[in-house]
Amino acid sequence: MNSILSVFSDLPQSHIVATCITLIIVGVLLYLQLINNWSFSKKSIYAFILIPFAIEIVFQCFALIDGTWSFESSLPLEFSYITSLSAITYLFFNHEKINGWFYFAGIWSATAAFLNTIMFGTEPWYIFLRYYGHHGILLFFGLRSLFWSFRPKLNDYLRSIVLTTLILSFVHIINSLIGTNYMFTYSKPNGANFSQLMPEWPDYLILILSLGVFYYTVLYFLGKKSSNN
Repeated sequence: MNSILSVFSDLPQSHIVATCITLIIVGVLLYLQLINNWSFSKKSIYAFILIPFAIEIVFQCFALIDGTWSFESSLPLEFSYITSLSAITYLFFNHEKINGWFYFAGIWSATAAFLNTIMFGTEPWYIFLRYYGHHGILLFFGLRSLFWSFRPKLNDYLRSIVLTTLILSFVHIINSLIGTNYMFTYSKPNGANFSQLMPEWPDYLILILSLGVFYYTVLYFLGKKSSNN
């Protein structure tokens, strides 16, 4: 218990402030969602689909200009960024299926990013924008699906687990081919995060995936419970 509390106590003040600001913005957007009754039949909501791409373009451009762009860390191959950018699929696929993906993967990614972090507080502003922008979008889409009468079905739950595993496996293969560590499939990240309390690779990777499945399971039953009510 003391080790867990130490992770929270080690969180950078800048992370806490940025997280609070992000949560406030997401809360305001969700409130506007409710009072304005935004749906995908209205063009206004489509602007949110483009936000992840705008965030990523800004990051890539300024990282190149600033000389901080790195092949090892700047590609959008982290799980959260892949999930955030997948919002574009709302334009092409059944919204219910996409809602299921963002409900599970979006809320899980945002929760993990806000409760612990790989940020130190000394990063350039465009890295802050990328980290908190993508995770804020994930939380928004994950929670808005509930406000739009989405309730998770067993197929949504299983599909999200399979897709998460496939993404992890794909990125792991990419890492093995180009010698990178995206999604931390080869070594644990630095920073105030719970991976520091876990065993070394590959055990910690299996543990993280198991925690993700457990969290998906909790979300599934919470969603089912709300539908029964």
